[in-house]
Amino acid sequence: MKEPMVKFPVVCPKCGTEHLTEVPIAVVADALIKKEGVYLRAACHEATWNASPTEIEQLREYMGAPWIGSAGMTSTV
Repeated sequence: MKEPMVKFPVVCPKCGTEHLTEVPIAVVADALIKKEGVYLRAACHEATWNASPTEIEQLREYMGAPWIGSAGMTSTV
């Protein structure tokens, strides 16, 4: 079974071209919950970088989970 992925646009830091990239949903969710970095990739230059705060917000929106890793996250216990 293929691992579920989240697809979203990124801008290559080398040439400024927008590309569609994909990252495993589990990797993104884990990084957001732990407030760790998410590595992104642009195929045009094989460029990789750590997602900016704006890109992190976009990932939350694309995943439909704006609450994951947000400062206002509260416990339901």
